[in-house]
Amino acid sequence: MAVALGLLATRTAVAQLIQGQSMDNAAWAGVATQVVDILVSTSTRQECGFQQLDQKFDALGRRIDLVGQQVRDIPGREFEEYMAAGRRYVRDLPDVWRSDGDRRELIRDARREFVHAFGIAEHMKSPERQAVADVAIAGCWLWVPSLPDVKKTIGAARQILEKEMLYGTMLPTKPYADVLYLCQRYGEQPATAGKPIPPATPGRAPTDGARLAVHVTYGHPVVCAGVEVRVEELPPAADDPPRAARPSTPNPDPPLLGRFSRNPQAPPLFPRNPQASPLFPRNPQPRAGFPGNRQRFTGFPPNPQAPAWNPYPPRAPVPPPPRKRVRVHVRNNRAEWIAVSMTADAVIVQLPGAGNTLPTENRVKPRRAKTFDLTRPRAALNPPAPAFSRIRSAVPGLPAIGFVLP
Repeated sequence: MAVALGLLATRTAVAQLIQGQSMDNAAWAGVATQVVDILVSTSTRQECGFQQLDQKFDALGRRIDLVGQQVRDIPGREFEEYMAAGRRYVRDLPDVWRSDGDRRELIRDARREFVHAFGIAEHMKSPERQAVADVAIAGCWLWVPSLPDVKKTIGAARQILEKEMLYGTMLPTKPYADVLYLCQRYGEQPATAGKPIPPATPGRAPTDGARLAVHVTYGHPVVCAGVEVRVEELPPAADDPPRAARPSTPNPDPPLLGRFSRNPQAPPLFPRNPQASPLFPRNPQPRAGFPGNRQRFTGFPPNPQAPAWNPYPPRAPVPPPPRKRVRVHVRNNRAEWIAVSMTADAVIVQLPGAGNTLPTENRVKPRRAKTFDLTRPRAALNPPAPAFSRIRSAVPGLPAIGFVLP
């Protein structure tokens, strides 16, 4: 539903409404019909899933769980009924014989049903259902049309999902991305708002140390959850040693030769060694293994002067590459303090949560901006494999935003 209403913003009439221009009834008639189609055709059950029963119990346990699940599903069914009742009111809007007063009453009744559905979802503590109901209410306000109410309602839906992304027990990344797209289309969020990165593994953070993450491009600002970040790349630190050439390279910077140039003094393929090979040194004295009498051969005697030959000589260790430094411009538009830190992949903006305190360094006051010069730590070459308990663990509880660097 959110994506469909966001795509509707590309219509000329909706664009004029967003820009504050007036429009006639003929221009709005086609848009109103599409709003009705979106509200009616969207199924709520496809957007809000229900927990499945665990099949690892015996027959009696499954029956008990089934009864308990049916009891727990009663609020969910009531939510579906109110959403269906609201869609039923919306279906009566396009009838040509209705007056403007009748349509206003119908859209008011439909909005009332969606508000009841929102109340049930809030009682169930289901952020996704609350967002669905809010988006349906925003569609009713768009039909009126009342753009300030549309922005207010979709902004409330975004804040609900945003709070769940940062502080909840689950990561509704897909619904949050859809609602954020709707907010961008209608001007509730700026165009620089970053799209959330979906986690590679369900139940895990999209990047280390953060529950919500967006991509960052050097030199371009990105806004996420009320925090604006702009990152600039700096030269390496002065204490980092310069990277040397590979030991096996005789000339790190060879001169450029022509395409058909010829070397008149090319080295021979098999150069002669004027000295004797250390493997088979010449010894004018008779060998100890062949005396005058016929004794059994005992092998060649060791030569203390011959150096030990190693076909794979040890190579000099290559120094690690210099650590990258970045300059981070942070503007805190939230009503709370934040702290900025750095990982090998992202700039981490930590928020204060229940039971945790912010680090003492790199803090930013509410409604203020600050600049930090940070150094990216080197990533581990062979990171340890996560334990099985970590894979099955819940969503990380640290309320933090990750701005992933290129």
